[in-house]
Amino acid sequence: MRVRTHLTLLAAAVFLPLILGSAIAISLVLDAERHAVQRSMQELARATVLAMDQELTAAIASGRALATSVALHRGDLPTFYDQARAANAGSPRHTALLRPDAQQLFNTVLPYGESIRAPTAASRRRVRAVLERDRPVISDLVIGSATGRHVVSVELPVRLADGSRMLLDQWVEASHLNALLPKEVQPSWMVTVFDRDASIIARNREWSTHVATQPQADLRRAIVSGQDTVTTEGRDGEQLVRVLARSALSGWTASVAVPAAELEATAGHAVSLIAATLLCAVGLACVGAFLFSRRLLAATEYLSAATEGMGEGWLPPSANLRITELNKLQAVMQAVSTRLIRTETSRRRHLAEVQAARSSAEAQNRAKDEFLAMLGHELRNPLGAISAAIALIQMGVKGEQADRAHQIIGRQSRHLAHLVDDLLDANRVLSGRVTLAPVALDLAVAVRDAAMTLQGATAEHWVELALAPVRVLADPTRLAQIVGNLVENAAKYTPAGGQIRVTTRSAGGMGELEVLDDGKGIDADLLPRIWDVFVQGKVVSRAQGGLGIGLAVVKSLVEQQGGSVEAHSAGAQCGSRFTVRLPLAPAEASAQPGTTAPGSDAGTALRGLRVLVVEDNGDLRDMMCALLQSRGSTVLGAADGRSAIALAAQQRPVLAFVDIDLPDMSGYEVARAAGPGRHPAGGGDRLRPGRRRPACAGSRLRASPEEAGAAGRTGAGRFRDGRGGPD
Repeated sequence: MRVRTHLTLLAAAVFLPLILGSAIAISLVLDAERHAVQRSMQELARATVLAMDQELTAAIASGRALATSVALHRGDLPTFYDQARAANAGSPRHTALLRPDAQQLFNTVLPYGESIRAPTAASRRRVRAVLERDRPVISDLVIGSATGRHVVSVELPVRLADGSRMLLDQWVEASHLNALLPKEVQPSWMVTVFDRDASIIARNREWSTHVATQPQADLRRAIVSGQDTVTTEGRDGEQLVRVLARSALSGWTASVAVPAAELEATAGHAVSLIAATLLCAVGLACVGAFLFSRRLLAATEYLSAATEGMGEGWLPPSANLRITELNKLQAVMQAVSTRLIRTETSRRRHLAEVQAARSSAEAQNRAKDEFLAMLGHELRNPLGAISAAIALIQMGVKGEQADRAHQIIGRQSRHLAHLVDDLLDANRVLSGRVTLAPVALDLAVAVRDAAMTLQGATAEHWVELALAPVRVLADPTRLAQIVGNLVENAAKYTPAGGQIRVTTRSAGGMGELEVLDDGKGIDADLLPRIWDVFVQGKVVSRAQGGLGIGLAVVKSLVEQQGGSVEAHSAGAQCGSRFTVRLPLAPAEASAQPGTTAPGSDAGTALRGLRVLVVEDNGDLRDMMCALLQSRGSTVLGAADGRSAIALAAQQRPVLAFVDIDLPDMSGYEVARAAGPGRHPAGGGDRLRPGRRRPACAGSRLRASPEEAGAAGRTGAGRFRDGRGGPD
C-alpha cells in the first residue's frame, strides 16, 4: 500500500473523528449562540418592562400622595390643582380629576377652569369599571380628552370626606414612554411595547407610524396566549424571532424581535471557521502535520485561556494566532467579552443604586424610630411629674407641698401643650399652610429681642450679638421663631462654656442673619440631611431634648418668605455656621406698628359674656367650662354638633369654642350652621372651630409675676451685645 494511501487513511483516521466531533461542536455552538442571543433579548425585554414599571410605579405613588390632599377632600379644587402641578413639576406626568360620569373637572396640562370636551362612551365605561373595582388601574393606550394625543394613565378611585367619589388620573404621553426604551440596542433589533389589548404603545423604530396599531395575527395570538418566544413574519415578509416579557404591574408585553438570519449568523461563522480549519488541516497534513499540529495546539491553548478569562470577567489580550479563522474567533470573543463586562458593570451599578435606595429608606425608618423614641421620652417626663403630683394631692397633703404639686401640674401641662403646639405648627409650616404677614422691620432689633428671650436656653454659653442695622421684609413672629430655633440648635450642640455669635448684616442685596458656634460641628454625611424632618445629630445633653423638626421649620419659613438658608461645618468639633438670607425691604416701605401682646386682662375681657363650649370629651368640656366660669363668663356646654346648633339658636352666645372632630359632624359645619347671620339677633356671634388642647382652646394663659421673676433669674444667660457691655 502506498504511503499516499497510508497518509490518506491516516488522515481519514485522524480527521474522520474530528469531522464527527466538529459536527457535534457546531451543533453545540449553534445552540449556545442561539441561547446567548435569546438571553440578551430576554434581558432587554425585561429591562424594557422594568423601565415602564418604574414610570408607572412613580405615577401610582404620586397619585396616592395627591389622593390624601386636604384640599381635595374639602373640595378646594383650585388649591388641589396647584398642588397637583407642584407635585408633577419636573416630571412628564400630568394630573386629571374626573367625576364618576368621566367628565374632567380639571387637567394640569391646561389652565385651571379651561373647558374640556365631554367624555366618550368608552371613557365613561372605563371610569365606571375603575370605580367598581375600587383600586388603582393602569389603562391601555387611549386618546387624551385634553390633548388629543395618545396617553396612558394610572387611575385611582378616591372617596371624599362627604362620601362622594372621584377618579384621580396620573397620565403620561405615550411619546414619553417611547423615550424610555433602552438606547443601546443592535440596529437590526426591534423593541416594542404592547398594552393588554395588543396595541402598540412604544417602538424603537417608526413609532409615530405604528403607535396604537395592532400587530399581525400570529403575534397577537402569542401576546394573548402568554407565549415567551415565537417566530413570526414581519410586515416586510422577513422571518423574525421574538422574545416576549410581561409586566405583572400593568399587564403590558415587551417584545424584542431579531431577524432569524441574524440569529443564525454567529453559528454560520463558526461553521465556516471549522470547515476552513479542517480543509487547511487536510492540505497541510501532507507537508507538515507536525508543524501544523503544534501551531494549532498553541492557538487552542490560547483560546482556552481566553475563554476562561471571559468567564472570570476580564478581557483576554490580543495575539496573532497566525490562523485567520481563529483570529476572527478571537475578535468575536473580544466583542462578547466586552459586552459581558459592560453588562456586569451595569448590573453592579444598578445593584449599588438599589443598595443606596435601601440605605436611604433604612435611614428614614431609623429617623422615624428615633423621633418616636424622642417623643416618648419628651412626653414621659412631664406625664410622670403630673402623675406624681396628682398622687401627692390625692394623699391629702396640705400647705407648701400642695402648692408645689399644683405648680408642677401647671408647669408640666404647659410643657406638654408646648410640645403638641410645636408639632402642629411644624406640620402647618412644612405643608405651606401657615399664613405669613411680612412687614418692613429692622433685622437687628428683631434678632436682639428674640435672642433676649432665649437666655434660659443659653444660660451656660457665651452669646455675642454683633448686630448691624438692616431693614428686611419678613413676618415678625416667624422671624423670632427662626432666630429661636437657630440659637437653641446652637446651644444644644455646644458644650457648656462654648461661644455662640449672632450677626446681622447686609450682603449681596439681601439681609443676612448668621448664627455661629464653636460646638461639636456637623459630620459630612449628616450635613446634606440636616434640613430633613426628624433628622438630628447626637446632642451634647439629652436634657435639652428636641424632636428634630426645628431646622426643617427654619428652612420652610425662610423659603416661604423669599429667602434662603444654608449650613456649613468643617467637620466634627469644628463648630457650625447657619446663614439666613432675607429680601431687603423696599426703600419706601415703613414698619407696621406691632400689635400689643395679650395681657393679664384676658379674664376681664371674658367677664359677662355668654360662651358656648362644644366638646365631646366630657372631662375637657367640664374643665373648659369651669375655667371660663372662673373668668366671669356664662358658659353653655354641648357634647355634639346638633345639640350645639340647637343651643346656639336658643341662647345666642357671643363666643364659642368648637372642637373640629365631633361625633356627628365637623366643627366647621357647626360654625357654618350656627355662625353670624344664621340668627336674627346673633349678628355679633362668633363661632370658632378649634383644635384639642390641654387647656381651654383659645384662652391666653400667662405666667404669674412670681413665675416670670423666677424664670428670669434661673434663665439669665451670659450675653454680650455688640452695642456695649454684657446685657
